[in-house]
Amino acid sequence: MRRGGQLHCASHAFLVLLSGVALFAGGSQQQSARDADLAAALKAKPRDARLQNAYGIALQQQGKLEESLTHFRIALQVDPKYGDAAHNLALALLTVNRPAEALDTLNKYPVETAEHYALKGTTLNALDRPGDAIPALRRAYELAPNNEDYAYDLTIVLLKAERADEAAAVLKQARKQFPGSAKMHAASGMLAYLKGGNAEAAKEYEAATRLEPGAADLWASLGDVYAATDSFSKAENAYSRSIKLDPNSAEYRVKAGRNLIKLQRAQDAESAFRKAVAIDPHEADAQFELGKLAAARGDDGAAIKHFEDALASKPSLNAAWYQLSLSYRRYGQQDKSREAMERFRKSQ
Repeated sequence: MRRGGQLHCASHAFLVLLSGVALFAGGSQQQSARDADLAAALKAKPRDARLQNAYGIALQQQGKLEESLTHFRIALQVDPKYGDAAHNLALALLTVNRPAEALDTLNKYPVETAEHYALKGTTLNALDRPGDAIPALRRAYELAPNNEDYAYDLTIVLLKAERADEAAAVLKQARKQFPGSAKMHAASGMLAYLKGGNAEAAKEYEAATRLEPGAADLWASLGDVYAATDSFSKAENAYSRSIKLDPNSAEYRVKAGRNLIKLQRAQDAESAFRKAVAIDPHEADAQFELGKLAAARGDDGAAIKHFEDALASKPSLNAAWYQLSLSYRRYGQQDKSREAMERFRKSQ
């Protein structure tokens, strides 16, 4: 599922600032000059909602996500009916993993547009509320029936909510609308996979990667299907492609590491998990796998540290409580072992 949408500026006319230079033209030096012009314009007119919104966008483009929030909020304080600023604030909050605040923003500033409903559905899905996301995503698709992203998002959330028949109906129509769409092949692959048709799922994902060979997520999903059919060498190649396309994804490295374990290449797997943790120290699944590897070689002290780190990031990781209990017991910490086992049993 797509993670949000595009930032909104007020209008094409506003993309030309006081200097007459377009906001989004290319070139790093030109961009720096434009950002400086924008900052100067904002200093002169701090109560200009459009300038605040545009400066928030500029900060996002610089990777300053948290700073951008302030400017979107100021834009809304100046003009509470400024829909673009509300959209941008919600999207920014979702991007920095604050979906509850993003949802509050969308509810406070409702707009009858496809993008609003699509972002709301994505936000609800991020909050693990797929059933609530369905009406919003369905409305987005109704308002923009020629948008394949909305058709895909609706299909995926229906599958997540275990409404496979509805998903199949949406997908059937979408396949007719978008016959050459990689997304529709990917959705078909997911549907087949959930129904146990692994061979069909592999064919659909293979078709998707041919249509969009640069899509890292499609290669990772293809790897998942190969791994499910015990085609571990094929899975390794697919995961390698996903990592090459998106080297900063900790998730893909965890997938690759787990597949390497199945290939009985523990040392390579450990390297993959360590790279995942280097990218994201809070990657709970990578910490959990490192804990299991440490425990397997008898290093319970290291295993305990990895399991504790995993649970600090993801307390719901039930298997980690069980493994932590075993490592505590072997390490001679019986009280902690009993406490961890109790947490495991309560979360069953």
